[in-house]
Amino acid sequence: MTYEVRGVVARGKGAPVSVETVLVPDPGPGEAVVDVQACGVCHTDLHYREGGINDEFPFLLGHEAAGTVAAVGDGVTDVAVGDFVVLNWRAVCGQCRACRQGRLHYCFDTHNATQQMTLADGTELSPALGIGAFVEKTLVHSGQCTKVDPE
Repeated sequence: MTYEVRGVVARGKGAPVSVETVLVPDPGPGEAVVDVQACGVCHTDLHYREGGINDEFPFLLGHEAAGTVAAVGDGVTDVAVGDFVVLNWRAVCGQCRACRQGRLHYCFDTHNATQQMTLADGTELSPALGIGAFVEKTLVHSGQCTKVDPE
């Protein structure tokens, strides 16, 4: 099942952002769909809109988010439906040399969702920092979800 939600999209360099229909696929292996409950506004989102990060428009903005896991794909064991999570822009591999040395911030193989969220016309979106959280639901790699106490 594909989720049809609304999200904030930057279509071009310096152009006004717009609220548009976004299609979020069911999570595949290693992925999770998260119901976004809160997302901070960061200057990085402005950098995306201004083309300062790269030019892979259109962007689905937002990356400082928290919410509840709505669905998980095959093989996901670190989070479950109903877990309250904060989203991380780096899902470390846990197996490269840096990770094995406990230096996760130097991970050589961070992960993002494999599948793409799209606009209603099928145009693939580039989620900001691999998250794209200015949306009602977002698709991320399960490793980008850190379970926290909802209190």
